Amino acid sequence: MRVKLFSSCIIFFLGLQLLQAQPYYFKNYQVNQGLSSNTVTSITQDKNGFMWFGTRNGLNRFDGGTFRVFRYNDKDSKSIGSNSILSLYANEDKSLWVGTYKGIYAYDPHTETFSTIPQLPPGEIRAIKGNGDHVWIISDYHLFEYNKKHRTTTSLESPNTETVALSVAPDGTMWSATGEGMIKKYNAVTKSFTAFNLPSLYKAGPVTRIQEIYTDTDSTMLIGTINQLFLFNVKTNTLTDLLTVYNHGRPIQTHSIIRHGENVYWIGAETGLYILDLNRHSLYHMQKEANDPYAITDNVVYSFCRDSEGSVWIGTFFGGINYYSQQNNRFKKYFQQSSQNRISGNLVHEICEDDYNNLWVGTEDAGLNKINRVTGQAIYYRPGGPGSISYTNIHGLIADRNELWIGTYEHGLDVMDIPSGKVIRHYSSGTGPHELKSNFIVSMYKTRDNDILVGTWYGLFRYDRAANNFIPHSFFNTQIQAVHESNDGTLWICSYGKGVYYYNAAKRDSGRLQFDAANSNSLSNNYVNNLFEDSRRNLWFCTESGLCKYAPATGKFTRYGIENGLPDNQVFRVLEDKHGNLWISTAKGLVLFNEQEQYAKTFTTTNGLPTDQFNYNSAFADAKGNLFFGTAKGMISFNPGEFTKSTFVPPVYVTGLHVNNKSVPIGDKSSPLQQSISFTRKLSLPYEQSSINLDVAALSYVTPEMNEFSYKMEGLDKDWVNIKNNHTIYFNKLPPGHYVLRLKGAAGGEVWNPQETVVDITILHPWWANTWAYITYALIGLAIIFTIMKYYLLAVNEQNKRKFETLEIEKEREIYNAKIEFFTNIAHEIRTPLTLIKLPLDKLIGKANHNAEDIANLNMMKKNTNRLIDLTDQLLDFRKAEANKFSLTFIRTDINDILKDFFISFKPVAEQKDISMKLELPRFYLQAYVDPEAFRKILSNLFNNAIKYAEKSIVIRLLPFSSNDTFFTIEIRNDGYLIPYELKEKIFEPFYRIGETAKQTGTGLGLPLSRSLAELHKGVLDLKQPEGNMNVFQLSLPIHQDKEIDLYEYETFETGDTREAVTDEPLHDNDKPHLLIVEDNREIATFLRNELQAQYNITRAGNGQEALDIIDRENYQLIISDIMMPVMDGIEFCKTLKTDLRYSHIPIILLTAKNTTQSKIEGLETGADAYMEKPFAFEHLQAQINNLINNRKIIKEFFARSPLTHIRGMASSKADKEFLEQLNQVIYDNITDMDLNVDKLSKMMNISRPTLYRKINAISDLTPNELINVTRLKRAAELLADGRYKINEVSSMVGYTLPSNFARDFNKQFGVTPSAYVNSLEKESK
Repeated sequence: MRVKLFSSCIIFFLGLQLLQAQPYYFKNYQVNQGLSSNTVTSITQDKNGFMWFGTRNGLNRFDGGTFRVFRYNDKDSKSIGSNSILSLYANEDKSLWVGTYKGIYAYDPHTETFSTIPQLPPGEIRAIKGNGDHVWIISDYHLFEYNKKHRTTTSLESPNTETVALSVAPDGTMWSATGEGMIKKYNAVTKSFTAFNLPSLYKAGPVTRIQEIYTDTDSTMLIGTINQLFLFNVKTNTLTDLLTVYNHGRPIQTHSIIRHGENVYWIGAETGLYILDLNRHSLYHMQKEANDPYAITDNVVYSFCRDSEGSVWIGTFFGGINYYSQQNNRFKKYFQQSSQNRISGNLVHEICEDDYNNLWVGTEDAGLNKINRVTGQAIYYRPGGPGSISYTNIHGLIADRNELWIGTYEHGLDVMDIPSGKVIRHYSSGTGPHELKSNFIVSMYKTRDNDILVGTWYGLFRYDRAANNFIPHSFFNTQIQAVHESNDGTLWICSYGKGVYYYNAAKRDSGRLQFDAANSNSLSNNYVNNLFEDSRRNLWFCTESGLCKYAPATGKFTRYGIENGLPDNQVFRVLEDKHGNLWISTAKGLVLFNEQEQYAKTFTTTNGLPTDQFNYNSAFADAKGNLFFGTAKGMISFNPGEFTKSTFVPPVYVTGLHVNNKSVPIGDKSSPLQQSISFTRKLSLPYEQSSINLDVAALSYVTPEMNEFSYKMEGLDKDWVNIKNNHTIYFNKLPPGHYVLRLKGAAGGEVWNPQETVVDITILHPWWANTWAYITYALIGLAIIFTIMKYYLLAVNEQNKRKFETLEIEKEREIYNAKIEFFTNIAHEIRTPLTLIKLPLDKLIGKANHNAEDIANLNMMKKNTNRLIDLTDQLLDFRKAEANKFSLTFIRTDINDILKDFFISFKPVAEQKDISMKLELPRFYLQAYVDPEAFRKILSNLFNNAIKYAEKSIVIRLLPFSSNDTFFTIEIRNDGYLIPYELKEKIFEPFYRIGETAKQTGTGLGLPLSRSLAELHKGVLDLKQPEGNMNVFQLSLPIHQDKEIDLYEYETFETGDTREAVTDEPLHDNDKPHLLIVEDNREIATFLRNELQAQYNITRAGNGQEALDIIDRENYQLIISDIMMPVMDGIEFCKTLKTDLRYSHIPIILLTAKNTTQSKIEGLETGADAYMEKPFAFEHLQAQINNLINNRKIIKEFFARSPLTHIRGMASSKADKEFLEQLNQVIYDNITDMDLNVDKLSKMMNISRPTLYRKINAISDLTPNELINVTRLKRAAELLADGRYKINEVSSMVGYTLPSNFARDFNKQFGVTPSAYVNSLEKESK
């Protein structure tokens, strides 16, 4: 007996330990996922595959993605009668019976409605179980039998018997339990019970109140009470207290029981979840753990359900639903938590195994862990105290016999004695030849010769056991990311940024593998995280740009990335299982990859991983085939041999219909659904409801997020459309017609249901597109055509009449325009001789050696010249106003001051004619926004007319105004001839003169021009009724305009003599610049040459063609050209030069008598640099010349002295810009060629050597060779600013063989040494 008991104890503890080594992980659903309540009382799966959950706050249907909640609605007689659900039963006819506090309600899945069953008694429905036509019900603790075939209900117990639980055995036999401890077996044929009295069978003490019974076979039954758990053998009539046998020690209050496997039962209790294994004689207890996201969420377990996939659903009192699937429990998790078998830290970086069956786990945030592979016990090691590790960030682990080598981040290397757990040696970096050169231990490796290799940030070192020091490997002098010795003895080193190095001492072979953008048969990225050698001797490189397979025998590379099924291109580690499959850790999950089948499957958190983010260098495979990977949330382990492919074929349903983004109810008069969309096979929708969304579900619950669908809408789609990570199909604005939706689904994207779900969808035509509508449209069209023809004939007659009137108006307009054009051309012709008069006249007046009589005569000439210019300006202004080309700029102006100025200016003229002139102004000054020039022209014409036609008196009055006024008004009154009021509009017509005043000189343009300018101000100029024998002209203008400029808000600068402003700029050389004057008027050309030849070399051409013929003779710095010339005018000449690469850099000033805005725009659009109207002030022209030449010199010097200024900044035209960019690219492409000169450059640019020399010199003031050298130095400045290269590297990259020459030229060109330049950039970046 003792031997048996001892053996049982050993088996019990061994089974307990094995269960502890195989933890259970649960997925949780609560109210935040859509569940109506976290108190789940009952669970079942209906025959369609939907999961149902009864809660204290409604009934829930779950399709893997969405919870559909059914609640009591007092306005809906077909809703469920109570929100408090106690029990559920799935009928064979696919309906659902729901037990509530108010009786049973039958759910019809086709109409999604509930109804009562009259034959069933009302009350609290504690349980519903069935077999075939027989359904047994506990209502108010009374047992009833309902016959579905005959629709009859029978009470099976006396009214005094309290039935508390029932169960249906696999053979269909119903068992019940009473509150007195009686177990009863029901005989459906004889309608009788066989009773078993438990208190009489259990001699160890009283049997407490039974809570749950579960019959697994015809001979055994599990019975849970308030605090006991019994195994009842019906055949032997024996009752075993399992808590006593398994020495559990604590009572268990049972709520529910379910079979999970052969002799394995899950027991839901008040104190958690218990797993009873009768084979192993074990009872494993699981409870809620606050810091464990995979534990059950509540200790009160109320209900169970095993679904068609073999998974278990667990209902709790406060924790919602817990879901367990064996497929989601294949990954064992090790993560940080305050309990046994949990590791410290989250960031697992290193994993290795020692000879003592210990697994060592190094983390980056919490030190070192030792896990006993037998007991599962975990021990933590952290810094602090004698014999402890030096740092918590572990970056390398190697077990060497009884020593553990521990690499750290920037804290050197520790060596631990494994039996004692104490660090016995420590190595730090030093300057000696046999010391480590870095405290950052990146990786470690033990070769087949038991050599320990230490990879650091500054190279690879081999440990010399005899001398207890380190020998550096001269070939591997870079950062060592990972080390591997291949089957042929070659040592492979991965680096982070420099590719892969390899070295074979026996073969005397070494080399380097790198990424080559131009060669696909190369490494995919130089940042290599690790490498792995598979069983076929291929090397797999884990890079930041995917996985790269390398066959050493052939030298062939094969790249794998996202396009080949990887979830991400950042790959960390690769391991191989016993079936030749590769397991790849990435930044977005773990990948199972079979190269032969080109099959890739990604595992993520949905499949049970703690996170999708894996870690660098973190993977290990033991001898038994278990694989270990480190993640950012702990470590996982698994055995790929335990992975089985699911064969479950999920049923596929359409679960929801949304029309125009609104859910469609069932059975409404306006609803297209008369039954559930899940069972609807034909759907007809009106035209205005053609935007539909269909919710779809594949009823597999293992990884519902990964369920996939494929659909085809016949009549719309030509091919099948696959959708992932989405359970809704969208159709927007379907055209009227007939469609067929074909839908397929797959469980987890793997097992597809071959049976299609088909829905016929018809979108009806709108009422305005049916047959009767088209007939109506045809009749209306005929009526419209008849009406159109009738009125067309009337319109033709009226149109002909209007044509004659229009022709007369057009004829008058042509005559008027011809007259205006004639005077305008005359004005243009006058302006050129006026220029020749004005320029010498100004020069003569400027001389100081004239007598008084000459000065008077010269001033009189100047006055009349200016008068002629004013007359021509007036005519041209009127023409611009007529053509709407007069552009106004509204500036805040003091109206009082302008009126005073005009009054003072015209008063002497009035006094000469013996006319009294009076100005009346308000006390307050008026500030208004007007165009000062146009406003002055208006006042000038009005003042002139007033003085010209007055006899004795003139009154100018600014009418009083207030702050609320939007307009201001000026009145000008004069006596003399009174203008008839009926001519108030006629006098504003161009060239109109009143006969009575025709003797006075005038053009008839003053008043029309003034009114046009007033209207451009959005104001009015009008003649009012005569008052007191005086003509009254009234000008009303807005005080504010839409677009205003307030010059007082800006700082004011006065321009002085431009020539003085630019004389301080240094000249390139002492020779005079060459100017080309293109002017057909010999007098103007001679005058300009005489005035400019002191500062410039002048060449003259008579027209544009003549200028093109002589332009090659000199290197001209600037061209002055008239526009109106014979043979080739100035516009064509400018356009030709600016599009010719040889001359496009020469600045051009256009001179013309045309002063319209359109003429200016046309000149500037051809590429002219300046535009000047005739007549012009010579000082203005000289300032323009100086500015253009000196500004070009400033740009050239800035380019030469600024390290990062691009060469195209010197371009003054589009042609120059394209030329400079091409030139710069050619120099860049040949920058390392020290023999690059003007001859080579001219051939590459396809330009003759003289032309290229002259072009480069004109643009940059540099010779081609000097420009090549400057471009090299500017390229060097760009590379130094990039920050990725050293100075000596940059000097080599730009063609210098000696860094000293590079530094000298750089300093000479930019005034700063390369090192000082780099330091200045670093300071600026900070």
